[in-house]
Amino acid sequence: MKEKPVVLLVDDEPSLCQVLTILLEEEGFSVITASDGEEGLRLAMQQRPDLVLLDIMLPRTDGREVCRRLRQVSDVPIIMLTCMPTLEEKVGRLVDGADDYVTKPFDNNELVARMRAVLRRAQRREASQRVYDDGYLRVNLESHQVFVNGDPVTLSPKEWRLLEYFLQHKNRVVPHQALLRYAWGDGYEEELPSLKVYIAHLRRKLGDSARRPRYIHSERTLGYRFETHT
Repeated sequence: MKEKPVVLLVDDEPSLCQVLTILLEEEGFSVITASDGEEGLRLAMQQRPDLVLLDIMLPRTDGREVCRRLRQVSDVPIIMLTCMPTLEEKVGRLVDGADDYVTKPFDNNELVARMRAVLRRAQRREASQRVYDDGYLRVNLESHQVFVNGDPVTLSPKEWRLLEYFLQHKNRVVPHQALLRYAWGDGYEEELPSLKVYIAHLRRKLGDSARRPRYIHSERTLGYRFETHT
């Protein structure tokens, strides 16, 4: 776990955000805040926090929708903050993709303990996913090495960033804009022609094909999906 994990707190109660920010900073976290769902989504994509604390009742876009949309592009741990949920609502939070939930009003020690537990699980999961190997394609995300059918392959920086993002979100549709932000940075979300060119280069180097894709599948109007074979 990082020395100072970054936590994105998405809640529209200023007093709660202030209290939690002080508490979490004292516990060794770095905190960024958002007061509505759309701002939370934007900051999650820009800042790439280590954990998201997400209130259910939010202006503009509610917490459930924020959670679902985040899960389409990110595996960031999410803890939902909810007021006295029923059993059905608790199950719904987890079905939406949350890793855990805490009921308001909550005990501060319990919240911090749950946050640390979720971060530990995420760290173990990330460590187990540092190497992809299906017998034909082998990618070491730690050393940045790529082998196709046993032969080393050299990728450009942007090709590597695209492959890295695909493997972080394998078997999941990733939007064009998310790929562009990750490989190019903010402000390039409309550079779809450039993305298509680099996807074509990456496919060629992986021995893949747009007509009969093995790995990189085009999801019309949405983005791409990297299909694994392990």
